[in-house]
Amino acid sequence: MARNYFYLSYGHSVRLRADDRPDSDHWAGQLFTELSAEVARLVGADRRTQVGYYDNLVQPLTDWKAALADVLSSTDVFVALYSPGYFNKSWPLRERASFASRYADPAMADHFLVPVLWVPWPPWEHETERSSALRLGSGIPEYADEGLQAMSRLALYRKQYRTVVRRLAYRIVTLAAEAPRPAPLAVAIDEVTAEPTAPTEILFTVAVLAPQRADLPGGRAEDPYGNAPRSWTPYRDLHQFPIAEYVANVAERLGQPARIVDRPADLGVLDQGAALVLIDPWLAATGDGLARLTGLAGQIPEWATVLLVADRTDPEYAARGTALHATVADTLAAAGIARNRITLLRDADRLVERMPSIIDQACTAYRRHAPVFLPKGADTPLPRIDGGPDA
Repeated sequence: MARNYFYLSYGHSVRLRADDRPDSDHWAGQLFTELSAEVARLVGADRRTQVGYYDNLVQPLTDWKAALADVLSSTDVFVALYSPGYFNKSWPLRERASFASRYADPAMADHFLVPVLWVPWPPWEHETERSSALRLGSGIPEYADEGLQAMSRLALYRKQYRTVVRRLAYRIVTLAAEAPRPAPLAVAIDEVTAEPTAPTEILFTVAVLAPQRADLPGGRAEDPYGNAPRSWTPYRDLHQFPIAEYVANVAERLGQPARIVDRPADLGVLDQGAALVLIDPWLAATGDGLARLTGLAGQIPEWATVLLVADRTDPEYAARGTALHATVADTLAAAGIARNRITLLRDADRLVERMPSIIDQACTAYRRHAPVFLPKGADTPLPRIDGGPDA
């Protein structure tokens, strides 16, 4: 793994549409590009040389957690773009905790952490983090008032923004010269604990219905499958990483605690929160596939999203896959699942592009349609405004 002078950590924003890129993501990406160029200039590296990293560089459909553990283990300085969203999501906090895990002494970990005031918040919240982030913009009042994200957007503050970026780059290079060699290893993100200050109450469940190798239909290639449905990897030309794990990773980056279920007996948990059901159309060709799909329909709550996933480049898709997709859709529709709740994705790039918005929409649907459970017991009579007897 190549050395990285810095890692840029920030709180991801939700997407309202598939083609939407929220401000936090867009401007964080711009800062990363400009900061990388400035660091490269200071160390005399070619501008094309990778000197930093942030999670948008992880290849699609790979294991984000494993990839970032490797990156954080080879990173000298951790740059945290602090905002209200940073403290309300477990993903960036676990990135920070993973980096800090490299050092037995917390003070040493803090020494190599550079906080940035990305989006301001009330001074009485996270006072220590706010004070440490303000140091970078000393003497620049716009930084404390607006935060670096707003300064990056507004031409009025372009000069001040460039000053802060140069300061940040110089701080990175200075600290990197002090970084220990060999670099200590980071604990994987899913092995550290970092609770957000206002955690979401929504649990995101990813359900998988796919064959496993022991029950594949005749003639179906074994490559995309494993010993359990959750091992299913539909896009074989890409990295061998299960799609359910990928979806759960995306959900966690967006601030949603996620779990995966793939056994019929566990599907009852779908009504406990937001839910996305991933279905391999080849399930319909197995011995009990149609019966399982029919039974599934009764366990899918009305707010859940159903996604049929196929690979148009799969040589078996044209021959049988298209017909199996239609069979699955017809079976679910006959069992009561509205067709407008069933989506087919046949392309890996399209799946990667749409997944954040699919997850956000699934969470929104849960908030809108999930039942509200009121306390048990008789209602307390409300007094009449005129003071007379109750109606």
